[in-house]
Amino acid sequence: MLIPYLMKVSLVLALLTLAYRWLIQFETFSKINRLLLWLNVAVAWTLPLISLPAWGPVEVQTGFHHSIPKMVGKLPILSEPIAAIQGQQTITAAPALARELSTADWINAIYLSGMLVMAAYFLFQVGRLLLTIAKSRSEQHPDGTFIVHLPGTAPFSFFKWIVLDSSKHTDHELHNIIAHEAEHARQWHSADLLLAEIQKMCLWFNPFAWLHQRLVQENLEYLADRAVLDNGFEKKQYQYNLLHSVLQTRELPLTSSFAHSLLKKRIKMMNRKPSHYMVWSKYLAVLALIYISSAFVAPYREQLVELAPAAIRPIVKPLVGEVILPAETKKDEMVPPAEKDNAEMKSAPANLPMDPEQKEEAAMADSGQVVADNEIKTKGILILNQTLYWAITPLTTWEDINNIKAAVQKFGQDFQVNKIQFDPLQQYITAISVRINSKGGFGTGEEHGDNEFDPMKGYSGYIARQESGMGQLPPDPLAKEMEQDYQQALALARKNEVAYFVYKLGQGLGAHTARSFPRQVLTGPSAESSYNKNGFGKSADNTLRVSEYHKNATFYLNTTPSTFTELNNVPFSKVEKVTLLEDNARRKYIVVYAK
Repeated sequence: MLIPYLMKVSLVLALLTLAYRWLIQFETFSKINRLLLWLNVAVAWTLPLISLPAWGPVEVQTGFHHSIPKMVGKLPILSEPIAAIQGQQTITAAPALARELSTADWINAIYLSGMLVMAAYFLFQVGRLLLTIAKSRSEQHPDGTFIVHLPGTAPFSFFKWIVLDSSKHTDHELHNIIAHEAEHARQWHSADLLLAEIQKMCLWFNPFAWLHQRLVQENLEYLADRAVLDNGFEKKQYQYNLLHSVLQTRELPLTSSFAHSLLKKRIKMMNRKPSHYMVWSKYLAVLALIYISSAFVAPYREQLVELAPAAIRPIVKPLVGEVILPAETKKDEMVPPAEKDNAEMKSAPANLPMDPEQKEEAAMADSGQVVADNEIKTKGILILNQTLYWAITPLTTWEDINNIKAAVQKFGQDFQVNKIQFDPLQQYITAISVRINSKGGFGTGEEHGDNEFDPMKGYSGYIARQESGMGQLPPDPLAKEMEQDYQQALALARKNEVAYFVYKLGQGLGAHTARSFPRQVLTGPSAESSYNKNGFGKSADNTLRVSEYHKNATFYLNTTPSTFTELNNVPFSKVEKVTLLEDNARRKYIVVYAK
């Protein structure tokens, strides 16, 4: 049924939108936030259509899904046309006279009417916007965007079109405005806005659909602002331009606009320090909500198939999955003999007498002999001669650890990770501590890299029928896997050596600011402007150019202390990035990433 499905979509969207609003909205990981907003939409609309896995909160699911259908089932149902039979003559009453609109019909009619009104307004907005663009004078920029000149309008963008009134802005303001709107165009922000608008149209009755659209709009502005500042634009001047532009005429809907009313939030986000990596726990909390939401969204497969037109039902049927909750059998309902026999077999007690062959199979299962020896089919697991060997390498993932835990559990023991540490870029494991519990006791062990950010070499153990151990070198297949992963992790450590150095340098400074200038910024279209503002660029001799303004800074070439003169002589072809750190005492530290 359509209305119960939309109720579930609305409920899931409400939970995820509120979680984003309370936990995530003002975190500076705007790119991740954009993906999360897309994920919220995908989960809200698809979770009610798919079969729930066995790990779902079954008790909550059962209670919820038995209540909603009963509530909806109490609504009056359209009656069938009544046929009056008299002798050999059959008279069929006209449907219009034989039935009345039920409450369910009125609800459906109100919903569809509201959606039609929203759809008409949506199409009117899009049509007016496209007509405005088509009628205005435009010019194409080298990056593929089109600058549309429209007198009397505030700056805004729609896909690849940037609309503005150049007569109302200075050259410097236009430069900032075009940079901002070009980021909207480059990152396809209009697609996010259209998706949010379509969802609002379908869920016009749900206030959280409207809130979701506003959150999407805000995050897109944060993304564009951050991209502009990362390209070397001066923050204070850029914010001044925002203040000036917000006083212009209002923007058209469905667009990414330079003049949104959320100016205060945007300036606050620009001045906000980068979020600490510990806020990832908030993102994990939102993902946990998706799990909890599964309790409220068991699919109505039969009803959805019946709603589809007959011509496409064969296509819809396999797409919506299977129903996971069996229908309850009424007391007066007839059960076919075959089904009755099957039901009796399923409900038979488990302690029935077994024949000798069944007893032998059960004994084998209890002793673990049914576990087949195999090669490494799952990372970190090897079974040989009824012995389970496990290994955790620097590149082991949480999924791999869960697989190891499940395998150990089949051998009657419990595998726990007490501590796990990663490098600052979360690319490999630097330290781990594990504990294995058995009926006879427990054992613990740990491994760590030689230095703070070095990968560990790996840690392994075994579990047999009568004993277990940790720290020994595993059989050859696992040993080779550990060595290969260790070498790959070492390569990652060497590749990220400068990044780890900068990370540790920042830790030593305490409170500080950090800005990075990649090679593209130092040589791009705004290179000269970036040099004048930030003091880094490319010289006429094709070397790195560091301004005299930074002469008293502390310099590093990769991880080696350097000097102002030495950095100005570094061939620009070797420069990858320049990072500037500044502590509270305004002492500057400059690190040049070089090949």
